[in-house]
Amino acid sequence: MSRSGSKHNLIDLVSAEIGNSALPVKDTPVVAAVSGGADSMVLLWILAVAMRLNVIAVHINYGKRAEESGKDEELVRNFCGRHNIRFEVHRDSGKENFGDEEKAAGNFQEYARDLRRKVLLSVMKQYKACAIFLAHHDDDQTETIFQKILRGAAPDKWAGMSPADPPWYRPLLQVTKGELLAFAGDHAIPYRTDATNLESIYTRNILRNKLFPILDEAFPGWRGNIRHVARAGLRQREMLDHVTDQVVITYTGTGTPDRSDMDRAAWMALPRGLQIPVARHWISRQTGYTGWSKGEVERLGDLAHIPTGGRIMLDPDIAIMRDRDRFVVAAESGKSMARILKLSDLARTGTNCAGIQFTIDQYDPERNGTDLQLALNSLPEELLLRNWTDGDRINPLGMKGSQSVADHLTNRKVSAAQKKSTLVLVSFDGKVHAVIFPHCLDSGEMGTIAAQNRCRTEGQPVLLIKQSDHHP
Repeated sequence: MSRSGSKHNLIDLVSAEIGNSALPVKDTPVVAAVSGGADSMVLLWILAVAMRLNVIAVHINYGKRAEESGKDEELVRNFCGRHNIRFEVHRDSGKENFGDEEKAAGNFQEYARDLRRKVLLSVMKQYKACAIFLAHHDDDQTETIFQKILRGAAPDKWAGMSPADPPWYRPLLQVTKGELLAFAGDHAIPYRTDATNLESIYTRNILRNKLFPILDEAFPGWRGNIRHVARAGLRQREMLDHVTDQVVITYTGTGTPDRSDMDRAAWMALPRGLQIPVARHWISRQTGYTGWSKGEVERLGDLAHIPTGGRIMLDPDIAIMRDRDRFVVAAESGKSMARILKLSDLARTGTNCAGIQFTIDQYDPERNGTDLQLALNSLPEELLLRNWTDGDRINPLGMKGSQSVADHLTNRKVSAAQKKSTLVLVSFDGKVHAVIFPHCLDSGEMGTIAAQNRCRTEGQPVLLIKQSDHHP
């Protein structure tokens, strides 16, 4: 297919990408992240105007550029009004100070990514949308891969962004920035240019404004070569997926298969050059951990020598433990967990803690057996999330009478590593409302709720506890 940027071809390209994902876009709303720049405005035009999908356009006004931020919002709002597109805006006012100038750019970018993800997922849930569309394009992909190489990322990370990583979809990854600008001009699609893109305060801007023009002149075909690197990275990832699947332990007869443990003998039988990459890949798949340092990678080689019960700490919250003939990912903490959760706060924003997401939602029977749902009217306004102690007792749902949390963990066949990471949600009178397993049991269960917190009516307000979602 031609990538000329013409209306016919570009619309066909996006339509084909969506068709390949088999999304029910004809019957279900979709969410589009719209900044007001050319990339996102072109995508919004294609989805809502050309393809006539039911789109919810989401704009986040970070307030970083004063009057200019307001003009971005106004442009998107007016465009949506003209084309009868539902418009949602989130105005942020809580992160105006990010420390000294050198740190500010990185701090704000990380903050903005987290906020954008949170807002988009919230809108998707609100409208029961089937997908979130992002306007990342070919130039963004090149910059992403280039940065990964410069930062020493493993080859399997060179594959870059995926066109489809549900619920996130990027149908413009084959299209260059120049093609998008030409398309916007051809079809009178309004957009605004963020002046900060011309300032070399962000890493991407340094590459885009200073380094890439030099490479364009010295190595005219380098961008195509980066795409070859991405394909090699994808093959590396597929290879690691295949080999890792061969060394994980699959349990049967206990409900949902648990692939979280790694067979020690099978791992030891791998060629030495594959042991560390496979261990790293296995850990990343289980935890979503991406902050690998050189020392942490090298430390994985020590797995071959640790005795039963021994462990290797990677991050303050992650340890790898040997449990006889297998390795287990264990959530650890150098300090005890103790966090107060207020239901009124959770109703507004929700929160993530120790890899666990806490939100106020509605009861859905289909979640039973995995996520935890506690009837909201059975809970006090303030709860304490902490490590369990020997004196804790719970009256588990489905069981008469109470039992100690220690006995409950033993009865549920919770491994030694998981026992250390288990948390309890308690009220300030000491009553245990839930026992939470951050890494789930063999059956996929997140934990146990107390009988008094049971919910029976679909749609009833609940405190929903589940594993945090991950975004590439």
